[in-house]
Amino acid sequence: MTETASLVWIGAAATVAAVLQLRRAWGLPRRSAAANGVGWALLLIGAAFALAGDGAWGLAVASLAGMAAAALLLAHAGWTAPKGKGRASDRKAHMLPEAGEPRALGRRLLTLLLTVPLAFAAALLAALGVRALAGLAGWSDADGNAMTLLLVPLLWGILAFWLLMLPRRGAQYSLLAIPAAAGLGLIFIGGAV
Repeated sequence: MTETASLVWIGAAATVAAVLQLRRAWGLPRRSAAANGVGWALLLIGAAFALAGDGAWGLAVASLAGMAAAALLLAHAGWTAPKGKGRASDRKAHMLPEAGEPRALGRRLLTLLLTVPLAFAAALLAALGVRALAGLAGWSDADGNAMTLLLVPLLWGILAFWLLMLPRRGAQYSLLAIPAAAGLGLIFIGGAV
């Protein structure tokens, strides 16, 4: 076995140990910052070993080992969990109003509009702005285009998640306006040069 392969195996083992430690820490009767810290530290150490061993491929292998351990723990917990006694609510994560509550369709449609097309537009403008900045830095067109294609779904997902976490519409509008305005500014700067 080569030295790089052994580093990946050590990283995978540390990742599995991290998952087991985090499961143990989360099962304690009281929250323990030290137990959680050990689990997260093991996860970082495992990732570092795997990355040092075989780069992105080693990190993928170690991550797969950790995810497999987590899936097995989750399957065991689901299999051994006692049956619930209460009836599940008709209201799943605020999707359906309870009897007598207003439907608030306008509010729901506005949330959909903000998180899907408008967040996509803001992410696209921000990614195109970064692409213009990369062009100013001397990047080739192919590298800039590839970076843009990678950034759009990443930024869109981050924006959509963040928008759903904000309780006020004003904060949501500001969150969309900042990356869109920054992206537009960078596009104009890149086009002017």
